Formats: sequence, structure tokens, C-alpha cells
Amino acid sequence: MGSRVRRGQIGTLGIGLAFLLAHPSLAAEQIRLSLGGKMEQYFFLMDADELPGESLNSSGALSDVEVYFSGKTVLDNGIEISAKIEMEAENKNSGEVDEQFIDVKTAFGRLRVGETEGFNHNFSYETPYVAYEDDEIVGRVVPRRTSIGVKEIMTFERFTGDAFQIGYESPTIAGFTVGANYFPTTTQGEDGFFDKSSIDNNAWEVSGAWEGRVRGGKIGLVGGYFDSQSRAGGNDGETAWNVSAQAEIGGFTIGGSFIRSTPDDDLDSSTLGIATTYEIGPWGVGASYFRVRADSIPNAIVKDKIDQGKLEASYVLVRGVKLGMTGFWVGQEPAGGPEFNDMGLISSAVLRF
Repeated sequence: MGSRVRRGQIGTLGIGLAFLLAHPSLAAEQIRLSLGGKMEQYFFLMDADELPGESLNSSGALSDVEVYFSGKTVLDNGIEISAKIEMEAENKNSGEVDEQFIDVKTAFGRLRVGETEGFNHNFSYETPYVAYEDDEIVGRVVPRRTSIGVKEIMTFERFTGDAFQIGYESPTIAGFTVGANYFPTTTQGEDGFFDKSSIDNNAWEVSGAWEGRVRGGKIGLVGGYFDSQSRAGGNDGETAWNVSAQAEIGGFTIGGSFIRSTPDDDLDSSTLGIATTYEIGPWGVGASYFRVRADSIPNAIVKDKIDQGKLEASYVLVRGVKLGMTGFWVGQEPAGGPEFNDMGLISSAVLRF
């Protein structure tokens, strides 16, 4: 068994070496790092249904701050080598590294190695937004009442996080691009040899994307498939597929995404998101709907339910600085339990630098 593992790893390394040796290279300038990042600040007011004994505060704040270090160099033969490090910059994260990876780009495509999400996350269309990027912000505001959360729920990052991986992205031909990634395990921070009886293993994903121009705008479609193996004797493996689409015409954007998850523990779930936005000058408005149905016990007939509606508006002060206001309603109904209805307002300040 050990020899099979070693042969598999040697094969993976061989692919990477062949990718580089296909274009022998010589001198290039040393990589120079540049600095970037994001800062997102949120303040909310909310009226939430409470359980007996709860006394929820009606206001609160959230933040999401990251610092990016990135750099690249181009070899004499045209191969581009780049690197990126993302660090969390909030007290609760103690400055830990979020992602770090190397890209090698040639005429034959892109090879990526490091700790980051797979290409499905990069390809997929999120439901359109104008105020802030992730629907998980509402999920962080509202008390969780069901078996499933909504953090990064629409892509395969939901299963892999930023675990170590090796991936390949093809060149774009006639609007089509294909990406594939392999994760020895989806357990973040795990490297070297590991015992398959203790953690999930041998995860992979493949995704395809197409984007084309139409009169007055563009449209795009994305689809992907994911699979991971359970630990020996366990049921933490995962199988899932997703699709997303988006159309931009004039100042209007309309799009949607769907993901179906069928894990080995039989806690299946389906999630749908649709939205439309309109932007004119610095102003933007949008509306979205988000729906989750999930098993709280294996093969459940009655599902856990989440329904979310959102209206939002935004204003761009200057390039990289956006202010927003969002009104939301979230209905949660755990299987066999009471229904919870929460509503509120979220003000946001989003900076990119």
C-alpha cells in the first residue's frame, strides 16, 4: 500500500515537472511583492425570534479584513510564475495565513499548487450583488436554527476550504475553460503523509465554464462535480455538483446558482440562489432570493428549511470604496421544530486596495 501512495505522489510531481520542462527557461527578474487587500465593515439592526431563555441583542457589528501579498515574474520563454499570500487581519484570527499558492502559467494553461480553494470557486457565478459580496453575511447576522450553515455554500469551497491542492486550468478556447483540482485531504493545515483512517482523503473536482458575448452584453454558464473519500470506516466523504449562470445586458445583471450535495452520511441538501441588480453611474440596486432544503437526519422526509429575501442599494464613493444598505428577511424552520422569522438592516462599508 505504501508503494502505491508513493507512486501516486511521484506521478503528481511528474505532471508538474513536465508542465515546466515543456518550456525550458532561463533568466528572469526576481519576483517583487505588491501589497493589496480588503476591508469590510458591517453594522446591523435586527428583530429576531427568540427561544425560551434567550435575550438577543438587537444590534451588532461584523468585519472581514485581509491583507494580500502577491508578485510575479515572466521568464525569457514567456512562462509566468506568480505567488500570492492572503492573511487575515482581524483580532479574532490572530493574523493567520488564509491562503498561499504558486501559479505557473504557459500557453498550455495554468498549474496551481498551494493552500487555496479549487477552480470551481473561481469559475462559479455568485448570485449578483451590489452592496456586498457574500450572502454569508446575513447568515453570520441571523441566529442559526437549522442543521446547515450558509458559509460559502454555493461552491465546492464549502467542502475543501483552503486545503492543500494541485490544480490545472486550461487555456480559454472559443469561450470554454476547464479546471480540475486534487486535494490529498480536505482537512486544512494537513501536509505530509497521513493516516486515511483518521481523516477524509483523495478529494477531486472538475469544472467547466463558458462565457460569450451577446448584443449589448455577455452571458456565462458554469458547471462542476466534486467527490471525496471517507476516512476508513467513516462517513465524512462528499459528493456534489453545481451549476450557475449569469447574464449582463446594459446596466442589468441577472443570475442564479444551484448546488446539490449527497454526502456519505446521507444528510443531503439542495441550495438555490437567484438575484438581479441594476447599476447606473455610482448607484446600484438589487434583489435576491436564497433557498436551502437539508436533511437533519439521514434520508429525512421533512427537511430543514431556510428562505431568505434581500433588497440592497449601494453607492461608490471612489474607486475601491463602496457604501451599502441592505434590508433582509430570513425564515428558518428546523424539521419538526418551530418556525423562526428574522428581519433587519445591514449597513456596509467595503474597501478594496
